[in-house]
Amino acid sequence: MKEISLHRVNAFLLFGILFVVALYYGKVFFIPLSFAIILAMLLTPVSRWLEAKGISRIPATLLCILMLLLFIGGILLAISLQAVSFSEDLPQIQRKLSQTITQVQQWIQQKYGVAPQEQIAFVQEQISKFSQSANKFLTSWVKGAMGLITSFALVVLYLFFLMWKREKYEAFFLWVFSGDEKPVTKETLQQINKVAAQYLTGRLISMFFLAICYAIGFSIIGIENALLISLIAVLPTIIPYVGSIIGGAFPILMAFVSGSTGMVLPVIGVLVVAQVIDNNLIEPIVMGSKLNISPIMTIFAIVLGELIWGIPGMILFEPLFAIIRIICDHVPKLHPYGFLLEDDVEEPKWMDKIKHLFSKG
Repeated sequence: MKEISLHRVNAFLLFGILFVVALYYGKVFFIPLSFAIILAMLLTPVSRWLEAKGISRIPATLLCILMLLLFIGGILLAISLQAVSFSEDLPQIQRKLSQTITQVQQWIQQKYGVAPQEQIAFVQEQISKFSQSANKFLTSWVKGAMGLITSFALVVLYLFFLMWKREKYEAFFLWVFSGDEKPVTKETLQQINKVAAQYLTGRLISMFFLAICYAIGFSIIGIENALLISLIAVLPTIIPYVGSIIGGAFPILMAFVSGSTGMVLPVIGVLVVAQVIDNNLIEPIVMGSKLNISPIMTIFAIVLGELIWGIPGMILFEPLFAIIRIICDHVPKLHPYGFLLEDDVEEPKWMDKIKHLFSKG
């Protein structure tokens, strides 16, 4: 058995610790830059297409950024318009919530003999115990969300310069890995660019599909403000695995509060059916092989991302792990780590046929 050098293990652990520390304390710098890099990879093909039509680099870059801003603005406009309609129904929702609470209190009193005053005192006691940890959790999430908003201008600025001088940064990496490694480095950069752009595009298409399914399903069931509830439920799904659970809680709550208790099960049915179709059909088709990261490593990336960067980390660390996997696959000494990261779950044959059919189209 080949002996493992203690010096190499210590060096690897030290590098990992320093890398995590740098990411944590440098998140104000790294988070906007990471978003800008992934968006640049997504918009670069659009910029090249515009340049092929005769538009120079700077106007093409500005047009790409304008399209991005219009896309985000369109989503915010749709949410704001629906929110106006939703605000008109708030008094009715409050009355329904009050009635539901009263019914629950009466049921508890009849079933267990606990008076409403005692129930309220118990709930207040539990809330006071839970408030400290809950406030800390919510504060972390709010800070993460506010960080995304306040850093948006910096993301746009980074994005402009990354797209404007993109050949310079590619030449830098090729220069650093000059000599015999240059073809390998170029192939690695191309794969990283393709995977990052494919991931973000696929995630947006997946969210669009879920929004349509939710809106249609909720409208058929009869939930008011179905479009707004669908958009709010879809936005957290940009976070893998966890986002669908967080987003699904809102329409279930609204069905329970604004409708009858009989609406809860149909809403859960719409959520489950849409998620099953999306996870097993839409995402594999639009994202190809996706990031080729094993499920356990994906969960590890989400947890580690939340610990280091909060909400932005939950979004960014999955493609970051994919980039690390690609680098490991192209560096012989790092092949074991690439093997550990990659997904070895074989897809069904029918899925391969469907993906092959779409690739022909």
